[in-house]
Amino acid sequence: MDIMNQIKNNLDNNNYLSDSIRNQIFELINIFHKTFPEINLDRLNEKIGTVKIGKISLYERKGPVVYDIKNNEVLFSKKSLEDDYDVNHLMMKGLIAIISTSITNDYYGYNKNNSLYALTLGFTEMLANTLVGNEGKCDFEEELLATNLVSQIIGKDIMFNAFFNNDAETIFKKMLEAEVG
Repeated sequence: MDIMNQIKNNLDNNNYLSDSIRNQIFELINIFHKTFPEINLDRLNEKIGTVKIGKISLYERKGPVVYDIKNNEVLFSKKSLEDDYDVNHLMMKGLIAIISTSITNDYYGYNKNNSLYALTLGFTEMLANTLVGNEGKCDFEEELLATNLVSQIIGKDIMFNAFFNNDAETIFKKMLEAEVG
């Protein structure tokens, strides 16, 4: 069975989600997979059968959506559900976080030891914009601008590969090389 069929099966067996949410999530996963077929979806496949959707306040976490790795929960702020946010964009950001979760299950993207949190937020925003656009608010414009600048300096391919391989060290190394050069 190929990975997309496995993901669909695991998602369909997720009792924490409604049918409409499962369908929306699978549609977003398809968009991601068609755009980035080279990205390994094993972490997503492991987690999608038990992922939950929850709510938080903006005071608990920064931003309208966050992925809580320990509880395998995509959390939306109440404000993001009431204000002018693009729910598909937010859900895609949650899925990107799941897909890029480290093998140690303690961070996603580049954010090892919280060293590149802003860059992780900016790159997640950039990917979600690429995949589904954003018809709503953007809470991470500064992080997105900084990420665009860093990607111009060290290269988008390096940023992309480092993000999905949880390789913060490469980002630091390439930034140092660019500074010296």
